[in-house]
Amino acid sequence: MVVGAGLVLGWTWAYESGWLKSWLDNTSMSAFLVLVLVGLPLALVLSLVLAGPLLRVFGVRPVWPIILLGPVLLGLGLYFKVHEPFLNLFANRHHAEALLAAVAYGLVGLFTFKRSVGR
Repeated sequence: MVVGAGLVLGWTWAYESGWLKSWLDNTSMSAFLVLVLVGLPLALVLSLVLAGPLLRVFGVRPVWPIILLGPVLLGLGLYFKVHEPFLNLFANRHHAEALLAAVAYGLVGLFTFKRSVGR
């Protein structure tokens, strides 16, 4: 859950810090398409590369279902706007999205976590 929320807050911070936001606000449609077709997949891969080792450090096994299915579940939640009713509880929308990411990663982890049986 911490990893999912951290990834969303990290990307949000990168956007809100200024450079990325100002670049996106001043892009043409062709540059925006390049961003969507190249930049977004790179961002997803970078998130996966960061999430895997972090989850391993926390002792989560297996890691691969969480780093692959967590973003999918998060994307579905964002698409269906399941976090919208909770927006008034947070200072900004990004905190609600981080909570949604925490829930998405947590649910995938809960259903895919393998317990070691016996010793």
